[in-house]
Amino acid sequence: MSHKQVHVITKYFYPVTAGIETNILETYSTLVNRWNIVIHTTRDEYLAHNSLPSTQTLRGLSIKRYSFKSELIGYHPIIDYTQADVIALHNFNLFFAMLFFRFLWHKITGRKSYQLIVTPHGGFNPEWSMYTLPIRIIKYCYHYTLGTFFLNYVADKIRVVSQWEKIEMVKKGVHPAKITVISNGLENEAYLDVEKYASKSIKTFVKQTGKYIIQIGRIYPIKNYETVIRALPSIPNVKYVIVGQIEKSKQYQNYQVSLQNLASELGVQDRLIFVGVVRSWDKYYLLKHAQLMVHMAIWESYCNVVHEAMSQGLVCIVANNTALPLLIKDGVNGYCVSTYDSQGLAHKVNYVLKNKSSKTVRQMQQNNRRVGQDDSWQSVAEKMYALYNSKEK
Repeated sequence: MSHKQVHVITKYFYPVTAGIETNILETYSTLVNRWNIVIHTTRDEYLAHNSLPSTQTLRGLSIKRYSFKSELIGYHPIIDYTQADVIALHNFNLFFAMLFFRFLWHKITGRKSYQLIVTPHGGFNPEWSMYTLPIRIIKYCYHYTLGTFFLNYVADKIRVVSQWEKIEMVKKGVHPAKITVISNGLENEAYLDVEKYASKSIKTFVKQTGKYIIQIGRIYPIKNYETVIRALPSIPNVKYVIVGQIEKSKQYQNYQVSLQNLASELGVQDRLIFVGVVRSWDKYYLLKHAQLMVHMAIWESYCNVVHEAMSQGLVCIVANNTALPLLIKDGVNGYCVSTYDSQGLAHKVNYVLKNKSSKTVRQMQQNNRRVGQDDSWQSVAEKMYALYNSKEK
């Protein structure tokens, strides 16, 4: 029997390693022995336009890359729809509207023989303040009119990454029967001996850095690094390590400089450390040796990096918004703090640091280590396999 033909459409893909891109890479590379999978994406990285090759193979995945013209136009993936079994859209980009019109036409004319599966990754319910006003208006109007219609009438199934995302979509009129919650997973490295496999350079960095708290994420305002920096003067003798790549958009290209300037104003510039992108064993080694994780983002549809930190037994202090309180239960496996409350954050960080050996903190660490045991990307991929092969909802 021939393999299912699956075409995945996304704006970015590896070497971009944010949440969506990691989800796609880890799940579909697990399923590549059972499906023929083509990743349709752009030639862009966050910091470079048209920098990647047009075709590539990675971990068994066939990758076709296109020039991204604009947010409205996007790119046109070349797909033989008569041979496709599944079209999988990842995110809810504005340029997907053009694709939805094509899919709608296929359905009206009886030529839609494929399943259309949409994984918005929170993109249907974004943090609106992150967009320029014109894009915000266009997206908002589109999402809650045509966008909702497309999801209800044209999409066959919708996979969301958290219960929060499902609730928010249903509030906006998306049919709940179409929606399945399949959370994100953990890389294999999370379960193995990071002490053995981590590089010499990362071990040296950790040794030289001393005590540190950590946050992982792209250098982008939605991650709200400012609140942690403002808390640093009240958290003595601890460095703040930020792991992640810089957002490329013109609107936010100077964001890292603004964070460094803020740290200088507060006299903590020597305790703010940007380490860029760190992957695989080294990432988990950094997590394992941190004092705790802070993640005060103003919006998350799930949060891979908090999940990863939990797997290493870190107490996590997060912003009390969107999907974060679903991962971190206040007082159980970490703490939730008001999004911009730097002093409240400092208080919780100091409490954890001063009580690392207490029964309360140790129990939190144990709770977090247990969370990740059944949450591998392999198990997530199996759930996707079942969803993609199930009868239409």
